[in-house]
Amino acid sequence: MTRPYRIFEHYVQGKSIVLFLGDLLLIMGSLYAGGVLRLVGVPASWLDIPHGLPTVMVFALVGTLTFYVSGLYEAKLRDRNDLILRAAAAGSVWGALYLALNLSAREPDKAWWCGLPEIALATAAIIVLRTVCALLARTNPFRERVLFLGATPTAEHIIGELEVNHPGYEIVGFVDDRPADQVALSNGFRVLGTTWQLSEIATGCEVGTIVVCLTERRGSFPLKPILDCKLRGIRIEDWPAFYEKLTGKIIVQNLRPSWLVFSEGFKRTAVTRMAKHVVDLALATLFLVIGWPIFVLVALAIRLDSPGPIFFRQERVGEQGRPFTLLKFRTMVQDAELRTGPVWAADDDPRITRVGRWLRKTRLDEFPQIWNVFKGEMSFIGPRPERPHFVVQLQEKIPYYAERHSVKPGITGWAQVRCPYAATIEDSEEKLQYDLYYVKNMSSLLDIDILLSTIRVVLFGRGAR
Repeated sequence: MTRPYRIFEHYVQGKSIVLFLGDLLLIMGSLYAGGVLRLVGVPASWLDIPHGLPTVMVFALVGTLTFYVSGLYEAKLRDRNDLILRAAAAGSVWGALYLALNLSAREPDKAWWCGLPEIALATAAIIVLRTVCALLARTNPFRERVLFLGATPTAEHIIGELEVNHPGYEIVGFVDDRPADQVALSNGFRVLGTTWQLSEIATGCEVGTIVVCLTERRGSFPLKPILDCKLRGIRIEDWPAFYEKLTGKIIVQNLRPSWLVFSEGFKRTAVTRMAKHVVDLALATLFLVIGWPIFVLVALAIRLDSPGPIFFRQERVGEQGRPFTLLKFRTMVQDAELRTGPVWAADDDPRITRVGRWLRKTRLDEFPQIWNVFKGEMSFIGPRPERPHFVVQLQEKIPYYAERHSVKPGITGWAQVRCPYAATIEDSEEKLQYDLYYVKNMSSLLDIDILLSTIRVVLFGRGAR
């Protein structure tokens, strides 16, 4: 349940797969329980599989999508109250959407509220499922025991991530050849022995995974002990791959270029590029045709709120480092950087107008970028394009920063839905780690994940500045 699995080039946590399959079973079970028990007089029409299968499929699809958008498949929820609130909100939206569909295609033999009791039953069962999974994740039979080869700062960083966000892992300790006075540890775990004792320690501690975090490998790589563990069925993970699967990002500090060269990913054929371009063009055309009322209303609000142009044009760096002009709705006062020059946006930035603050919160300020997508300068999904002034600074200070320009920039992206707006170099480094994951694992499944997560970000207003 703990280990991630690579599905269509994207790493999906084992827990999320278990929850998804469990949700489908519970949703189907709620349909038949409602029919068999005839809850509050609901007819057993769900049991007519050949006739009712399309309805059942729509019912299950809407349900799983609302639970996903509400964040119930995230690695960790804050507490039980957070779980209940999210599930209740998702169940309410699910009920409203299904009720609208049911009324629009109402069948004479069904009550208008048919399906609502099953939704309530499924929502309650899904809360119970997550509560049980959270409890099981903390019990020994379901925890993955991890041993770190190399007591390095990288290992300590990964341990911190495991302890905070991944309770399904149990950390055993370290194996390291250095003398005790040369090993500085601050996390409470200890060195259990040397690399030549690796197999004995791993077997005795019932380790499931060994994460190799050695900084120096030339002439000192313990091949035989690691191979012995591998032959005993213990999973061996290089630290960049383990961290990538765990977090959905790639650490750029201390990362060996050879790992990027030989690791899985970066599969972008002419067919996949063309398919992504066709989808972008079709969606951009659709949004431009049906979205013009939004353009008009937002333009009117901007014009009434503050003097200045409706649109904001700014040079950004695109695919392969080519510059292009980004189009957005103006959210700041006119000539906001006339005195300061290029600066990062900040929380409660006084330059942001009243309408602009609302536009940023709802992400409607990004709407005109659909024209950039239509022109082929951007994609709907990809790394956010940065300004040339900042690109020069960031390429000097952050390793591998230029690699994010190997794909088209996007209106939304993996970094945008996983962490807040970048306002410092440190924030940009954090976002780059997500951007590199996207560039490496770009796929339709990952794009769908980002799209659904973007809906959640817009609804809850996270990360806007």
